[in-house]
Amino acid sequence: MLPLETRENPALVARYAEKGLNVYIKGVKFDRANRPIALYLVSRGYASGPENGPREWKIARFDGSDWTEYDTGIVSDNNYDFATLYVGPNDELRIIGASDTGPQPYNPGGELSSWLSTDGGKTWTRERRLTQGSARNQNYPRQPLGVQDAFYALWADGHGRRPSVSRLSFCDRALNVFRLPLAFDGAFARPEPMPRE
Repeated sequence: MLPLETRENPALVARYAEKGLNVYIKGVKFDRANRPIALYLVSRGYASGPENGPREWKIARFDGSDWTEYDTGIVSDNNYDFATLYVGPNDELRIIGASDTGPQPYNPGGELSSWLSTDGGKTWTRERRLTQGSARNQNYPRQPLGVQDAFYALWADGHGRRPSVSRLSFCDRALNVFRLPLAFDGAFARPEPMPRE
């Protein structure tokens, strides 16, 4: 029941403050049994830069009575490197996120990759680098409402240290990446396919 009025309650996943770590929640999804799975990042402090790294990505799953934490093995360089968690059939989990250092290191975002777990989050492998060689950091991938095979994740880029243009990109379920044009001549425009790794 919300609001949570005491620190000790069934929603408590872990005591990271006792370990001197900050927690940055990226999202919560639900498995087929309607139990929560949280994706989050932990770091040694709030300030950007290498001194508080590495930023470690973790998930926590609730089995109906207890939480289990899993270290994904994914690390990044900023507390606001964002990711989206996808829950598939047969305990398959996917993370699409800004896990790789980009052109503006230690600023939010970087280069995006897709990571896959087929055992409920215990082990992870990189499926594909979605972006590489970018001029600006890529960040904030989102799962669209009513997600479909042709429109699986949407994100934007931007320079982390000065005003810049921002481009919108998306991928399909097969992890093919497309970039939207800067201007439309009409109600519709054809997205630009981006090269695969």
